[in-house]
Amino acid sequence: MPGGSAAQVDQIEVAGPAAADARESDPLTVYLVTAAPGEAVWERFGHNGIWIHDERTGQDTFWEWGLFSFSQVGFIPRLARGTMLYSMGGKDLTRALSIYQAQRRDVWAQELALSPVQEAALYQFVRNNARPENRDYVYDYYRDNCSTRVRDALDLVLGGRLLETFRGQATGTTWRWHTRRLLSEAPAADIGIQTVLGSPGDEEIDAWQEMFLPLRLRAHLASVGIPSREGGERPLVVGERQLVRGTLPPPAQEPANRFPVAVVTGVALGLLTGFLGRWALRSATGRRALGVWVVVWGGVLGVVGTIIAASWVVTDHVFWRWNENVFHANPLLLAAPILAISLLRGQEPSPRLRTLFRWVRWVALAAVVLKFIPGIFVQENWEIIVLLAPTHLMLARIFPLSKDSSV
Repeated sequence: MPGGSAAQVDQIEVAGPAAADARESDPLTVYLVTAAPGEAVWERFGHNGIWIHDERTGQDTFWEWGLFSFSQVGFIPRLARGTMLYSMGGKDLTRALSIYQAQRRDVWAQELALSPVQEAALYQFVRNNARPENRDYVYDYYRDNCSTRVRDALDLVLGGRLLETFRGQATGTTWRWHTRRLLSEAPAADIGIQTVLGSPGDEEIDAWQEMFLPLRLRAHLASVGIPSREGGERPLVVGERQLVRGTLPPPAQEPANRFPVAVVTGVALGLLTGFLGRWALRSATGRRALGVWVVVWGGVLGVVGTIIAASWVVTDHVFWRWNENVFHANPLLLAAPILAISLLRGQEPSPRLRTLFRWVRWVALAAVVLKFIPGIFVQENWEIIVLLAPTHLMLARIFPLSKDSSV
């Protein structure tokens, strides 16, 4: 890990909502534990779980739903199909905090004002959920993840209070907006996810859905009121403490603006393509160089486009579907490496290359035009468009190679 001062773990002192003599009838104390984002890509969205202190045994157990293993049977096929298994389980709280300490992540605990009946019900629920036959679930990074499972467990014992409070509460955010915000410092992962994330990622989400993020669940929970014995309402969260003081910077509040970089990069790739086209007019070496570029460009985008198109019908990745990027990373480009064989030999290009790249150009331009018609194409993918469009346009102009071609 990068250098920096060591994280500090605060001493954990369980101070329940009642005096010690009341503990005999209310032996459990429940906390929502929230960890700030870490440095690894899969840590950048944060993590959370439920800490239950049992006064009778002195145990402090951290129950979480974010357990997975790269060595699970069929990990890669499950990841590709969108059916990856996650698990839940409990571990000693001190052990959990030591992991976050090593990762230099902030950790907070919010004490929840649950009744003894609700605490007992939650304790029974998590213990039953941790049984081997119950602990695995099919993970969905937005709709069914470690944070939504915590949200749903708390909502269950609260009699639907969270759903009632937050369903329909506008946030002005989308799945994509939060994803981009939290990947601001990971540009490669950001571009990769934005490429495969389709139009469903641009749907505005309410506060209930927004709690797929642990930090949002923490913030929203602090505003919840529950009925009090005296009438009226009292706060669900009766106190918060910081368990680990990390040294990582807080997550970005806005997505990074990568549009200018995408424009510059796209224009540079287009100019490179034009240069290779002019070189190919003059020599066999230039034709070979252009052939290599066509193989790389067509092969990479053809594979990406095929994956995007296939995800609509052969996977459970709901958020990959209706992806407008399929019109720019066109599956037709898979034919480009085959049609470029003559170029790789230093010969004149196949006439079909020009036909292929013209089709790719017109499909991409049609997709751009449709974005200006309200309600048809709504995906936020302008960075992908400006990154790819200059090269698409140039390739459509330079074939077939001839002295009369206008590049």
